[in-house]
Amino acid sequence: MDSVAEIISKSANEIFDETVRLRRHFHMHPELSFKEYETSQFICDYLDKHKIDHVRNLAGTGIIAWIEGEKENGRVIALRTELDALPLEEATGLEYASKNKGVMHACGHDAHMAMLMSAMIIIKDIKKHFGGKIAFIFQPGEELAPGGAKFIMNTKTFKKLTPDLVIAQHVLPQFESGMTGFRAGKYMASSDEIHISIEGQGGHAALADQYTDQVLIGSELVVRLKEGVANYNTKEPLVLGIGQFMAEGAANVVPQKVNIKGTIRTFDEKIRKDIKELVALVCKETEGKYGVNIDLKIPDGYPVLVNSDEYINKSVNLAKEINGEEMVREIGPRMSSEDFAFYSQKYPVVFYRLGISNNSEGKNGLHTPNFTLDEKTMITGVRTLSYLGVKFTATCFYQPYL
Repeated sequence: MDSVAEIISKSANEIFDETVRLRRHFHMHPELSFKEYETSQFICDYLDKHKIDHVRNLAGTGIIAWIEGEKENGRVIALRTELDALPLEEATGLEYASKNKGVMHACGHDAHMAMLMSAMIIIKDIKKHFGGKIAFIFQPGEELAPGGAKFIMNTKTFKKLTPDLVIAQHVLPQFESGMTGFRAGKYMASSDEIHISIEGQGGHAALADQYTDQVLIGSELVVRLKEGVANYNTKEPLVLGIGQFMAEGAANVVPQKVNIKGTIRTFDEKIRKDIKELVALVCKETEGKYGVNIDLKIPDGYPVLVNSDEYINKSVNLAKEINGEEMVREIGPRMSSEDFAFYSQKYPVVFYRLGISNNSEGKNGLHTPNFTLDEKTMITGVRTLSYLGVKFTATCFYQPYL
């Protein structure tokens, strides 16, 4: 372990109580996507207290802070976290459970923010050991399409950064506490929502000649969509899932309108385009067949998240240096999605996973009311973020910092 790794590891342990304090504050005061006003203010107050340069109110509630290294030359590395929580009623019973009814940090963003803030303090204390600049992106609205990433990327502050690399970490219940997981290339799927409204003539179920059967029409449409995807010739993972079918009639009343919602997930942008066209074609043909009005909306979602092969490979080696070889794994692709994918379309990125489970905590899945995590894993998260950020500022990746 080199001298910087030793300093970071020691500091991550020393700052742990503060990391926990920050995480629990955010957990008690969650806010929904693009409404993270108090969260943003808390972070800005913290930045002011520690005299860290920053710009606030980016894309609404977003913040970008930065620390300049004191060595000559260096690269620009950006570390990103999310601000938003989910519309869930917390059921953990924790003493620091959410105080905001119906809102909960059930995806680990509270821990992400706390770890980034602690990494920021460590990096500030060791700025004599690196050159270049390390930026800290506090991004709104990751959980709500179209996502806050592309809004942040379109700000003058971000464009002025022109980062050489953007890094983010995300907690993962399927990994034991302190484990880190990396995957080069395609890692997370694209995600697009399907919104279909079928409107025709409703009526009494007994008088079949006097109505168009929107429930039958919707059911047939869903079956055709599922069959179309099943018959699509590809070896790439592909999902079209229908999660909502709303037909608000009664036992003897066929409703005038049926609403259907679903999602498309894939790892290929051409397939993504093809399936959107398939959905539109099936809707058009069904509309003509039954003489009803079908309104289709597919709002732009998140693209495929593609990690840089080069940077992932180097990140694996760096993670092994600071965490130990046994605490680093290669991970498989996931059909879930992340708006961090927008960064990967324009910049090299490293998006990696941090295990959060022990014998008693972190067993429940993300986006569930009973979600918890082993807070000790944040020591690993803080030191990994800090070490990757500092090491990658070097113009030569393995340039020693003494």
